[in-house]
Amino acid sequence: MKRFVSIILFLATIFSSQLAHVKQVPPPLFTNNAQNFYSNILKAYKKENWREVLFNAKHLFEKFPDSPFAAEASYYQGVAFYAVHDYDFANKAFSLYLKNETTPKFFDEAIQFKYQIAVKFQNGHKRHLMGTVKLPKWLPAKEEALDIYNEIIATLPRHDLTARSLYQKGELLTMLQDYKASIDCFNTLIRRFPKHEKTPEAYLGIADVYFKQCQTEFPDPDILELVKVNLEKFKQNFPSEPRIQLAEKNLLKMQEYFAKDVYKMGNFYERTKKFGAAEIYFSAVIDKYPETKYAEKAGKHLISVRKKIEKTKKK
Repeated sequence: MKRFVSIILFLATIFSSQLAHVKQVPPPLFTNNAQNFYSNILKAYKKENWREVLFNAKHLFEKFPDSPFAAEASYYQGVAFYAVHDYDFANKAFSLYLKNETTPKFFDEAIQFKYQIAVKFQNGHKRHLMGTVKLPKWLPAKEEALDIYNEIIATLPRHDLTARSLYQKGELLTMLQDYKASIDCFNTLIRRFPKHEKTPEAYLGIADVYFKQCQTEFPDPDILELVKVNLEKFKQNFPSEPRIQLAEKNLLKMQEYFAKDVYKMGNFYERTKKFGAAEIYFSAVIDKYPETKYAEKAGKHLISVRKKIEKTKKK
């Protein structure tokens, strides 16, 4: 019995000494300070563990909002939000980073991300309801895309991304049927970046806007003159550009559109036996739009109408 008690006491002594040793070892977990949160963000970023980046960034901002680590952490937060397709929150994070950093180390990268976010919004990606990450992405974000393009254009007036932003903004304004603003935007691109790779597309964009304007608003034949001027400038500034043919086809398409209206009026007067009026309209198709298929049709009708007019005179 004494031997058993001695063994128990011996084991208890060993166990207590081990516990004392454990208490002296510092806990392996990090203490909650800004530097450790930031360190965890960097580690997670390298591993592309985006959820971990967002978790640590959230706690860093909540607990240490005035820390110098918080400003740069905004950039990594933006990258993480972009990677998980939360583009509205990514844009806010990049804006915060650019605002709070005096000389941002990742300035070019942040601007490039913002441009890509604007393109995503323009192409139909939605933003979260009520600006809350837990709510679904249902809200259109085209206005946000315009804001980002304007931000880039104002910040970097001569940068390549500004040329691209001007083009994308022009396309978006066309989509929103703000035709005047769209043409102004394309013209700004042409004027500010006369030899940029997007500039030929701006000429094509202007021609496309004029055609859409004719289809949705009152078809003003004077627009054709503006389209011709735009085409001549395109040829002058990019004489070897193969897409000039597209601009010429666009002009012909517009001429066909206007010719069709005039031709239909001639047809109407011919059917109602007002041959004099029909002659005027068919002649106008041939004179104003000679290269269109309606000019050929009008020519055939004009012969018939004039014969009928002669018969009427003889009577």
